[in-house]
Amino acid sequence: MAAAAAPGALGALSAGRVRLVAACCARLGSAAWARGTAPRRGYSSEVKTEDELRVRHLEEENRGIVVLGINRAYGKNSLSKNLLKMLSKAVDALKSDKKVRTIIIRSEVPGIFCAGADLKERAKMHSSEVGPFVSKIRAVINDIV
Repeated sequence: MAAAAAPGALGALSAGRVRLVAACCARLGSAAWARGTAPRRGYSSEVKTEDELRVRHLEEENRGIVVLGINRAYGKNSLSKNLLKMLSKAVDALKSDKKVRTIIIRSEVPGIFCAGADLKERAKMHSSEVGPFVSKIRAVINDIV
């Protein structure tokens, strides 16, 4: 999204907002775990595809912060067609939500953030599918930033 986005819309993060995100993450980390409200990380290798992306809208003093949790342990959080579709849909919905101030993207898988594109899935794609797939990944990331 453009840095000159409308008030309340997601825009490029300023240094102040980056510090706010870091502070919220630090505060949410210990406080949320202590309250038992932090998302639980799954250790099972069998994750339903609809559970690959978890969207949480924080409440109270953290209202306006949305946490997108990537939960694709069996693929090391690599971006599959399904995860990309879910991420794109979530970002599109959040772009139009005037109440959203900040998006935090985090892993729900211990020790892993994201491995990039799902190369096993990509190897099975027809050559005509690869370009649009990579373009879609870039477009979704640009929408977030």
